[in-house]
Amino acid sequence: MSDKISAKEVIVGVIVLAIVGAAMFYTLSVFNAESGQKVIDISQQGDKEASHIDTHVKLMSIDPIKGDASARFEFTPSENLLAEDGTLKQELKLYVNSANGKQEIDFAKGKLMTPVEAVFNMHEGQATQYPFDKYVADINIYITKGKVDDKKPATAPAPKETADGETAEAPAKADDDDLELAISVDFLGSIPGYKIEAANAKYSEIDFVGIETKIERSGTVVFVSMFVSVLTWVLTIGILFLVISLFMRGRKVEIAMFSFMGAMLFGFYAIRNSQPNVPPIGVYSDFMSYIWCEIIVGVCLLACLIAWVLRPAK
Repeated sequence: MSDKISAKEVIVGVIVLAIVGAAMFYTLSVFNAESGQKVIDISQQGDKEASHIDTHVKLMSIDPIKGDASARFEFTPSENLLAEDGTLKQELKLYVNSANGKQEIDFAKGKLMTPVEAVFNMHEGQATQYPFDKYVADINIYITKGKVDDKKPATAPAPKETADGETAEAPAKADDDDLELAISVDFLGSIPGYKIEAANAKYSEIDFVGIETKIERSGTVVFVSMFVSVLTWVLTIGILFLVISLFMRGRKVEIAMFSFMGAMLFGFYAIRNSQPNVPPIGVYSDFMSYIWCEIIVGVCLLACLIAWVLRPAK
């Protein structure tokens, strides 16, 4: 028999390499699409006003277990609001619907308008639905000039409904319209493992902007989680048929089978935890595959052990 590589083998090798290369190219294109830094213009109404503040909102982190999303706000005031040294000519006050920390933040006259971080509630979703969990986070921004006169009671804008039918909690506005400050807002949300969309809320105004943010697992995360589930089921079904064959056909129980099934029993836990950003055990994907596969493999291993101990030697 000749050891030379045949033309058929070369053709097969080239085809396999071409398929692998195409698959890698596709996955890289998916990665570029998911990880691309995309800035979304939420509201540019403020740019029409002489005095306005450009507000840049960047989503920093997402915690599905707590139901929190944290964002950083960076501000660029218009030139007529700044002194020659780049500091503020007058005091400004920021209002955000933060769920953790200050909701009212003062920027003193003669100081820089430094970035601010805030945490917001995510609703309409549960981490137990992983990898199909989806969330909505509402971010409201409102900036005023100077101090609100305590003698003049602040009046809240009329309640406005968000896209989900809930009432948006707008911060109190001063009676003096001169205190209101126009703002323009853009949004950046690029966190590995998540698909993030943002849009201008219907209740937004030139001086009060709401951002409706929709958050869900990226396509890559869903694919990996489903692949892990299918993989564990295929291995489990193989072990199940192996054990059935031992009992139905009276085949000999080999010691190597215990190593194989024992490795699968504990390996499934590592495979399960290899899913990206997976919560603790008890999510949808666990009930779909992991828990069932662990039980089946554990029972098969126990059945083989009993058969090996009790079955008489031939």
